[in-house]
Amino acid sequence: MRIGARIKAGGQMWRAKARRLARTWIRDPRGATAVEFALVVGPLIFMIMCCLELALVILVTVTLDNATDMASREIRTGEVTSASTAADFKQLICNNMSWLSGSCTASLEVDVRTFDSFALVDMTPPIQNGKFDASTFLYQVGGGSKIQLVRAYYEWPLFTPFLKPGLSTLANGDALITSTTVFRNEPF
Repeated sequence: MRIGARIKAGGQMWRAKARRLARTWIRDPRGATAVEFALVVGPLIFMIMCCLELALVILVTVTLDNATDMASREIRTGEVTSASTAADFKQLICNNMSWLSGSCTASLEVDVRTFDSFALVDMTPPIQNGKFDASTFLYQVGGGSKIQLVRAYYEWPLFTPFLKPGLSTLANGDALITSTTVFRNEPF
């Protein structure tokens, strides 16, 4: 047998073995689960991350609402007076947001206003063209029986790109979490 014929016969033999191996591998169901898992794991992890981030946003919202209500109660009862400052009130809210205390003062803005009647309360959001504008915020604590508007804004960065279109209210993609309460001060 010539060398060329041997090489040709050996090549055909290897091709036949390769075909048999490929048919066996394709028909073997043992790897199907691993392949299916590899196809599903990416979207699954992405959805889990979206759910976790949404849960964090809800947790921050509830925490801010509770902290704002507790701090507003001190205005309502006369414990916080006009002698205090916006920074003091901001710190009062942050003290009630213990798990966010590290970033609270940098991310929180407060707007406290006094009105003579509920009809005069202006609740226009401070967002202009996707930018948060806190330059018009006031800190006015009224006397007894005055109407108070207390708004707290907390800027929360979003990490999951899937949630940004649904939750973001700012041009930079961050969510602006808001807590608002309107009440009449007690007659103190």
